[in-house]
Amino acid sequence: MREKKDVRIFFALWPDDGVRNKIAANLDRIDINRNKCRWVTNSNLHLTLHFVGNTSIAEMKCLDRQAREFDAEPFELNLDYSGYFKKPKVLWIGCQAAPEALNTLYGKLGEQISQCAYTPETRPYSPHMTVARKFSEVPGTIPFEPVLWQVNRFVLVESISVPGGVRYEVVESYPLVS
Repeated sequence: MREKKDVRIFFALWPDDGVRNKIAANLDRIDINRNKCRWVTNSNLHLTLHFVGNTSIAEMKCLDRQAREFDAEPFELNLDYSGYFKKPKVLWIGCQAAPEALNTLYGKLGEQISQCAYTPETRPYSPHMTVARKFSEVPGTIPFEPVLWQVNRFVLVESISVPGGVRYEVVESYPLVS
């Protein structure tokens, strides 16, 4: 019998309210039938670093300890690009050129947390922020004004099932320091 897992978690970049509001303003300008998809709520917007999934509280504590064990520098992320993943029917935003500091953070964090019950992805990292799910058709050109984001922390997030979807709750925050 499989061990019951207590929480569903992931590590992410978590935008502040100013960044969230700029993203929301951009999304409001998209001219599509909003009933043909499920929009991610403003409070759930994030950019995933490492998706851990279902885990025990003990494993989560190990991941937290490991996340505290390394340093990474703050950086600027320019959200200036949008796209569509056809198979999962997901609309996303991201950056045309990911800053090296983001790739470094992703790599170092993956190495650290692999000391716990986690195996990092083997696919190349594709940083993006999901903004809508279940599009019934491929959207046309998506106008998007760039949003500059001063990234100065990453977070550990719990995914909590609620009626009609999920709510993301920050469990722990880890500062990025120069």
